[in-house]
Amino acid sequence: MGVTAIIAAYNEENTIADVITALIRNPLISEVIVVSDGSTDRTVEISRTFDGVRTIALRENRGKGYAMRVGVENASHDILFFVDGDMYNVTDAHLDALITPVLRDECDMNIGVRNRGRVLNFLHLQMQCGPVLSGIRVMRREVWETVPAQYMERFKIEAALNCFCSRAGFRQQHTVIHNLDHVLKESKRGLMDGLVARWDMTSEVFLLLFELHVFETWRWAAPPDELPEAEYDLFE
Repeated sequence: MGVTAIIAAYNEENTIADVITALIRNPLISEVIVVSDGSTDRTVEISRTFDGVRTIALRENRGKGYAMRVGVENASHDILFFVDGDMYNVTDAHLDALITPVLRDECDMNIGVRNRGRVLNFLHLQMQCGPVLSGIRVMRREVWETVPAQYMERFKIEAALNCFCSRAGFRQQHTVIHNLDHVLKESKRGLMDGLVARWDMTSEVFLLLFELHVFETWRWAAPPDELPEAEYDLFE
């Protein structure tokens, strides 16, 4: 079974090359797609320098979930590996630990969780203190297809994937990833802009969790129209 790696990236010119390099050299990955979510830096230019990498440049910033959706629509394979574009120190060991459980049919979605230490890992994963919102995850296409269109936008997608994967009876697994780093929002955007972006993400996810698990509006409300078609440039 082939694996398509999808990088939803927004202004990741400092790290995107290292992420792509790690993906294209791994023998488990058959295809790499970069979806630039309206980036204004050199993300698209850098991605296009890699042979065999499909680069999709959204003309407007539409949010992470939307960029992921466009990546899925262009993916050739049914194992989807979503990768953050701001990671560094990515190794084959990291990638293998994430991909192999799905390829071996040990689970239907494997979520990569950066190591936070024994105590925090226990509280987060075993005691379930807080949602697992990692953007690093491998899944079968069927898992992605359980998510209604209204949740495939902005920061809603990761919490929605967790919810609808469980509702549909698919198997989830968490893999703790050691020595994998990422660039903080405050470093990429500046302190104030980074804090505002973090607040926007946190508040949106908080409200979404109430909608998904308390109000469950998706059970009875009529689904909205499909998300508008994306305008983008495709480079292969």
